[in-house]
Amino acid sequence: MSYSLKKSVLNCLYNLDRAIASLFGAPPQETISSETGRAANKGNPIAEAGKDVLDKIQKDHCENAIVHANELDRADNGEEK
Repeated sequence: MSYSLKKSVLNCLYNLDRAIASLFGAPPQETISSETGRAANKGNPIAEAGKDVLDKIQKDHCENAIVHANELDRADNGEEK
C-alpha cells in the first residue's frame, strides 16, 4: 500500500472513530480512546478494562488520545501554541 493511500485510510478510520464517539455524545474533538481514557481515569471499571487492552496494543494509547483531544480543543478555542 502506498504511503498516501495508507495515510488516507488511516485518516478515514480516525475520522470514523471521532464520528462514532460523537454519536455517543462526545464532543467532536474526542475519540473512543480519549473518552475511554477519561472514563477510566474517573474509575469506570468497564472503561478501565478497555483502557488496559488499548494500552497493551500501544503504550499510553488512551493518555495520548486525551492529550491530542485537549490540543484540538485548545485549537478550536483559539488557544493553540
